[in-house]
Amino acid sequence: MNAEESLVEPSISAVECHYEFGGFDHRLVKGGISVYLWNLSQALSARGVAVSGLTAAHGALPLLRADYDVTDLDYVDDLTVDVPLDPLVWKDFGESAKIAVKVTAHRISLPGVDLVVLAGGLLDAYPDTFYPPYESKGRDLSFLKPLVFQIAATRYLVRTMRPRTVVHLHEPYYHYLMPQPLRAAGAEVVCTVQSNMPVNKKVYGREVRELLSFLGGDATVATGLDDPPLDGVVEREMRAYLPSTHLYNEYPERPGHDYVSGLALVARTASALDFLSSGQLEHVVTQGDTPAESLFQRLAVRRELRAAADRLVVGGCAVGSAWRAADRSTVDRAEVLRRRGLKPELPTVYHNARYAVHHKGQRELARALHELLDEGLRFNAVLHCLSPSPMDDPELNPLAEAYPGEVWLETGPLPESELIDLACAADLCLFPSKFEMDTFLLAMGEAMACGAVPVATAQRGMEHFEHVSGTTGAAVPRSFRAEDRELVDEIKAQVRRLLAAPPEELERLRANAIRVARSFTWEKVAADFHQIFAATLRGGLKADPKALLRRGWGDLVDDRTLALHAVEARDQALRTGDGDLAARLGIVDDRALFEAARERGDVATCARFPDHASELASRGAVVEEAGRWRVTYRFGPVRTVDVVQGGRAWPLYPTGDGGFGGTVPASAEPQVVLLVTLAGGRVVWDGLNVVLEKENNG
Repeated sequence: MNAEESLVEPSISAVECHYEFGGFDHRLVKGGISVYLWNLSQALSARGVAVSGLTAAHGALPLLRADYDVTDLDYVDDLTVDVPLDPLVWKDFGESAKIAVKVTAHRISLPGVDLVVLAGGLLDAYPDTFYPPYESKGRDLSFLKPLVFQIAATRYLVRTMRPRTVVHLHEPYYHYLMPQPLRAAGAEVVCTVQSNMPVNKKVYGREVRELLSFLGGDATVATGLDDPPLDGVVEREMRAYLPSTHLYNEYPERPGHDYVSGLALVARTASALDFLSSGQLEHVVTQGDTPAESLFQRLAVRRELRAAADRLVVGGCAVGSAWRAADRSTVDRAEVLRRRGLKPELPTVYHNARYAVHHKGQRELARALHELLDEGLRFNAVLHCLSPSPMDDPELNPLAEAYPGEVWLETGPLPESELIDLACAADLCLFPSKFEMDTFLLAMGEAMACGAVPVATAQRGMEHFEHVSGTTGAAVPRSFRAEDRELVDEIKAQVRRLLAAPPEELERLRANAIRVARSFTWEKVAADFHQIFAATLRGGLKADPKALLRRGWGDLVDDRTLALHAVEARDQALRTGDGDLAARLGIVDDRALFEAARERGDVATCARFPDHASELASRGAVVEEAGRWRVTYRFGPVRTVDVVQGGRAWPLYPTGDGGFGGTVPASAEPQVVLLVTLAGGRVVWDGLNVVLEKENNG
């Protein structure tokens, strides 16, 4: 999705609004969005955009008053709201909770941007972490702090924003209520998907509708977002298994008790839906090649994302100027490492992320490094895992304790200058992120800009760093398992390979890493957002036909436009076996289409070609034998096959002829459900009918 090409309107007022906005002071940074907001705001201001910020005070007003120019604004909101409570979560709190907050507003004058912080009541809770601990959900009403900020921020903006303002919101889970009331009040609202939460992450429907009405919005926008019945055998097994992949959440089904997808609601109500990278956008709107792709095709959120095809944009993200200006030759590497008790004569591996063991792949990271050190490979490991409280991780802490002279583990906040020195002292940077949770992955770009060669997951949201192609470093497979031995082994193999690589090879990769990372500038991001903001104000957004074809959304492309992109359309049809698109293009080669679908493990598409029905039917078999099921499977370029029952997976094993087989416990279902990983990493589902023993015997 591209903004319409034309001159950018010069007079634009933009408000960067998010729950946290502390990138101007490392003591206030709790996540990457803070850094993003600070850099983007400054770059927009440099372009002449009248940009301001809005956030919660989080109890930091005393700190801010001590170190910054703070003005108390003439704004008081005596906010009292009844928040409907999900009775399945808040079991001891009744149907609703009355929240009363006296909200005050305070302006902080910062370079290029005035930041308004809203203070009072829950908005000042959790001054150390900013975010309520997840375990307080359903137990302590202070867990509602982010929801209260949505309400307070919406009311503040409606009362104070100038005409033709663009409000830029970040992370749908933290702003799903805001777009519709703000647009009703005259603003255009650009919503950025900052992290890849489960695509169908939902909120209590009654809460959404009543609070939209409270904010002066239209509660009907939260209707018609129900998912269809998903009760087939394969669908039920998908729903039981997929939560373990962090790609999908399952919600209880009760009469009169509904949930609304936050992303679907935002897609429906935003002026534009923005992403940090093209790869992130493609992942979110297709769930392509992941275990969630098949079920996603049936969900309401997918329908809403398709309906927003002309409002999907990529504003992008960038690497900060201090990182892009870093010079390894001026850093005293030996001193930087000695200061942390490490050995300057050893190569160094660097990892910098918040402590999120599954999201960041830190379990597999720690196991891989521990095993490499146990096996005798010598290197330093600089591990910064930002945690709001002391960390006691069963993998990371023992690693640091076992190798105090090689491993430096830090969990507290570090100044940017210190992180830059550490990255400049590193040879490799390690980012084995899992479950497709990372988007742009700023910390990886920062490390690469300092010359650290990446070893990182082949996630869509990170592919812009060119490690997948081998240009800048090495890729390890996408991972959708909580315990992923294959990922551990791949990390070990790539770290071992690169540490043993000839110096000229590492220098080539390092030069490429620096070049690629430093190409992502905030000036370019601000220019793109300036254009996007202007386009939303004049209604000038439009869909990119090539992107629609690439996503398999060819039905959204009219015949005239399809003719203009016939080459891309033909390639797409023959790559995926898309029979409908092929028919529009006059392609009648069913064999080629069938084979394309088989190569992708797309059984549903294969079934659309009746001339090849016998080939499809012979792909596998399930026979009941003495109370167990014997399963065989052979279809396309398969790497692994698991039988999934009740959320648990049983592996099948190679049979030596390109197929897989094994026995698994029998169940009452008429089908065996298979989770199939193809040679290229694509993950698909299949179902085989069970043949009862007496039927098999005639």
